[in-house]
Amino acid sequence: MDRSTLNYYSQNALKVAEKYESADVRQLHDFLSSSLKPGGKLLELGCGSGRDAAFMVSQGFKVLATDGCASMVQQANLHHPELAAHLLHLELPDGLSNGLGVFDGIYAIAVLMHLSVQEIEKTILGVNSLLAAKGRFIFSVPARRDEVMTNTFDSKGRRFTALSPEGWTDLCLKYNLQLVRTMISEDGLGRDGVAWMNCLAQKL
Repeated sequence: MDRSTLNYYSQNALKVAEKYESADVRQLHDFLSSSLKPGGKLLELGCGSGRDAAFMVSQGFKVLATDGCASMVQQANLHHPELAAHLLHLELPDGLSNGLGVFDGIYAIAVLMHLSVQEIEKTILGVNSLLAAKGRFIFSVPARRDEVMTNTFDSKGRRFTALSPEGWTDLCLKYNLQLVRTMISEDGLGRDGVAWMNCLAQKL
């Protein structure tokens, strides 16, 4: 992930974490919990405030929650002290080669969009290597984001890479992951012009 994107989250970690905690993510959490085997071992890429990891732990999953921004890891620890032993600073994509173990499921909510296409490919390759047989990968990317032009940086310095649904399908297949389910959801913060595509892929 490029420095300008990480710098934004580092400099605004408190504000960003509070915003994440205020979002209505019931639809997303239903998608997550229903797509993964109960009690499974999970890896989260880009945990932000710890919101989603805390939910999954509360549902009986074993979660290792990671984020490429050390300040966001600190915010996750503050907002969800129950995650203290489950948090790790890990930058994508290179951090996925650090012997993390094998996982039943891996999920990345609103993260892959901040990587270049080359970094997305390397991340999906790393995800495949960390998944158990028939393991599942869930990711959420913008289906619509009106204020960001295709493949550019927004006014806050964050990279946004836009791929079509077919582009995400093809990338997954390239690295032995088959997209089996998608769900379009409204923005949890109620922003106009923003919608999300939530994807479930399974290791072939």
